[in-house]
Amino acid sequence: MLAVLAAATCLMVVCVGTLVTISGIHPDGHEPHGLLENAWLTLMRTLDPGNVADDVGWPFRGVMLVITVAGIFIVSALISILSSGLQVRIEELRKGRSLVVEKDHVVILGWSPKIFTILNELILCNHSRRDACIVILAERDKVAMEDELRLKLPQRGRTRFVCRSGNPTDPHDLELVSPQRAKAIVIMAPEGPNPDAETIKTILALTNRRGRTSKPYHIVAELRESENLRLAKLVGKDEVEFVAADDLVARLTVQACRQLGLSLVYAELMDFAGGEMYFHVEPRLVGSSFADCILSYPHCAVVGVQFENGKVTVNPAKDYCLKAGDRVVVLAEDDSEIRTGKLPARSQAGPKAEPEVQRHPEKVLILGWNDKAPIIMRELDRYMPRGSALTLVSTYDVARLFDEQVPMLNSLTTEYWTSPTSDRDVLEGLDMTHFRHVLVLAYSEHLDQQECDAQTLMTLLHLRDICDLEQHKMGILSEMLDVRNRELAEVTQADDFVVSDRLVSLVMSQVAHNKDVMRIFDDLFHIEGSEMFLKPVEHYVPLGTPVNFYQVAEAAIHKNETAMGYRLKGDHFDHEKHYGLHINPRKSDPVRFSAGDQVIVLAETDV
Repeated sequence: MLAVLAAATCLMVVCVGTLVTISGIHPDGHEPHGLLENAWLTLMRTLDPGNVADDVGWPFRGVMLVITVAGIFIVSALISILSSGLQVRIEELRKGRSLVVEKDHVVILGWSPKIFTILNELILCNHSRRDACIVILAERDKVAMEDELRLKLPQRGRTRFVCRSGNPTDPHDLELVSPQRAKAIVIMAPEGPNPDAETIKTILALTNRRGRTSKPYHIVAELRESENLRLAKLVGKDEVEFVAADDLVARLTVQACRQLGLSLVYAELMDFAGGEMYFHVEPRLVGSSFADCILSYPHCAVVGVQFENGKVTVNPAKDYCLKAGDRVVVLAEDDSEIRTGKLPARSQAGPKAEPEVQRHPEKVLILGWNDKAPIIMRELDRYMPRGSALTLVSTYDVARLFDEQVPMLNSLTTEYWTSPTSDRDVLEGLDMTHFRHVLVLAYSEHLDQQECDAQTLMTLLHLRDICDLEQHKMGILSEMLDVRNRELAEVTQADDFVVSDRLVSLVMSQVAHNKDVMRIFDDLFHIEGSEMFLKPVEHYVPLGTPVNFYQVAEAAIHKNETAMGYRLKGDHFDHEKHYGLHINPRKSDPVRFSAGDQVIVLAETDV
């Protein structure tokens, strides 16, 4: 229509200009004009009716009046079409249906409550980049997404957010976010009855999209159920790193249940606000032992080694000599801190002999039930001494699920009760003095997030009061769903908390930044090999005398362990002091330890 109107305008201007030139019509008091000048005068009166007021001479006025009236209709139609077209285009932009023209951006597919933690971590990760961009594609209104992001993430630094509305499983909608030019793609598990199927479908839409580049994608995807992991790996192959939420949280919960305070350490490792994992190549260390590598970095905590074939091992043998192509895995505040220093003089004295610790059967109490409970029980069975007992109490009758989903256990004997877990009489009837560990799970399959945490808070308050009245010391670990409720729960003085959704989000953020980090977490959460422990500081250095972390690290080396930091008992409940955690301390700084302080180490056993 624009072309037709433009052609009609040009034809009319040329025809009238020719008529005026041939007929000799001209304004009174002026000489006749040529064709070009007459065409220009005609065009001006077509576009601006006010020009006819200055015309003199009735013959000339009559012709210009006709062309002016005709121009009013043509220009009005033109303005109407332009206005309608612009309005349609602006509406399309508002709906988020335009192509994203970005490069080296991060794409997030889907929307869930975890997205805000992931975005916050990526903002921290991008603090040194000049123009970082995160593109979000979800089946939500673009303006609604932008408003919610503006409300919950007002401080964005140098990072820009671009929102697009569309279905992540539709290949045509995926084209909007330019995935072939993205440096990383994060797939969020959607809300719904079968989220893992939607995740797998999204991966298929990405990896089998027409016109995709031959360069492999860097994709990290969330799976809600670990039983779907094998099928998902068949689809994603080497392009996708999967974070199985239930398995990850269950494994960490079991480790934290046995090593109270461990979830805080993991949260610190996964959080970009603290240290960050780097894979560092240092030619000067080729041929050096791993023990010397630990002591060669004055401002970094050495975690492990990535071999030339890509495999990562935390806490390898201390006499392992680095080869060309190996990379040292270090924890550092920033990459500028990664530098080697002068190797300190090594002490020839070994650690003082520790009495052999005999492991006796233990009793564990689980209060609550969700989809992670069967995995937690399976992992507890692998860690606990034979003859240990587990008691599970649930407010809701899940007897059928207990019988169907709880695997055959070797070390644990189990019993199951259906009773309200936040009822004081029920908790007193369990006789807490028999239990060494108590684990409080959220009823995430029966209640919403806030109701789950409210039930957990009530249970924790009763447990702490019962323990105080009976003067019984036991470890209490609870699962929280909303990180904001953690501060409320601290009044219960529970020993540790696992904020499940936040931990999953932190892992996904780390893997989106560096794909190899997943190898570290796989090794740490596997029952074989080394794990993280908090051990009494007196097993490494004397109490009450000034020491530095070089001495702590060297004492750990003699035990075939890797020291990463320490935790001070006096600050366990102080949020401002990071609950007493000191991860990756400067090795030369002096510190004076007291009874109850702990050293954070990577070791194969907890004794």
